[in-house]
Amino acid sequence: MASAPQVAGSADENASGESLTGAASELAALRASTSGRTTARRPNRRGQVMREKLVQAAAECFREYGYTKTRISDIVHRAGTAQGNFYRHFSSLDEIFVAALEPALHELASSSNRRLPASDERDALIAVNVTFFQAYSRNRHLLRVMREAAAVSGNDGFGKLWLRTRADFVDRTERWLRHLHDQGRIGAADFPLLADALGCMTEQVAYIQIGLPAATPRPERIRQLGEIVGEIWYRSLPPVS
Repeated sequence: MASAPQVAGSADENASGESLTGAASELAALRASTSGRTTARRPNRRGQVMREKLVQAAAECFREYGYTKTRISDIVHRAGTAQGNFYRHFSSLDEIFVAALEPALHELASSSNRRLPASDERDALIAVNVTFFQAYSRNRHLLRVMREAAAVSGNDGFGKLWLRTRADFVDRTERWLRHLHDQGRIGAADFPLLADALGCMTEQVAYIQIGLPAATPRPERIRQLGEIVGEIWYRSLPPVS
């Protein structure tokens, strides 16, 4: 599952400035559970270059073949090295998948946390959704594979990471809604349910409209999706009675 965007009320009002601490914790736990080593190795420069080459090859293989069909032999063949080099750096396919996935999750989180200047709530909501969908588009294959791993992997850490990423977003959105309510800018509502519903919508739009198509949507389509979803967010804000 992909992370949904953090919402900015205005240039000086973010739902919160904090990072995805819950998801980051789950990611660290997943990284530890997929590694067969008790202590982390610190590779030399040559080893670091080889590790990065393997991770890049793994990202390409997972994007092309998916989670269940990627093999270690595919990765080392694409990296132009031997399996021995793979096991010098990684213990399993799951471990290298986490390494390949991590930059995509960080970019998505960064796009969600941006403070975007806007003249009003509607413009801000559109801007943050466009930015989120652009980041999702750049990482769409690995984010789709992450969702596959959450569904079929024997390691339940992928499912926990998916759910925790989503829960972080819902919690932040709920706090943002309550902040607007405390300021008298929106009316009362079931804020946990509203935050959850908005998250479901954003996630499914990203997955169905960006993650699943055979070709990456064009930039103008990404912007259109952000404008539509941002407008729906804006219209979902409960009016002051």
